[in-house]
Amino acid sequence: MPRFFFHIHNGLVTHDEEGLELADADAAVREAHRGVRSMAAEQVLRSARLVLHHFVEVQDSNGDVVAKVSFRDAVAVED
Repeated sequence: MPRFFFHIHNGLVTHDEEGLELADADAAVREAHRGVRSMAAEQVLRSARLVLHHFVEVQDSNGDVVAKVSFRDAVAVED
């Protein structure tokens, strides 16, 4: 099973050194969306704000970027 890494870009860059084994790139993108929504919720609870340009970069074990999931992409913002 392939391994994917989820690097967080939120003003700082946090590199995922461990990664997760997932079935394929589509599963990794779904996992990134779940993680981004969780981080967005924590950010709102902690600071009462959400920075929509923060993102998670999904990288495969070859070092290729397979997706970039921003907070904007993972949540619906409505007026």
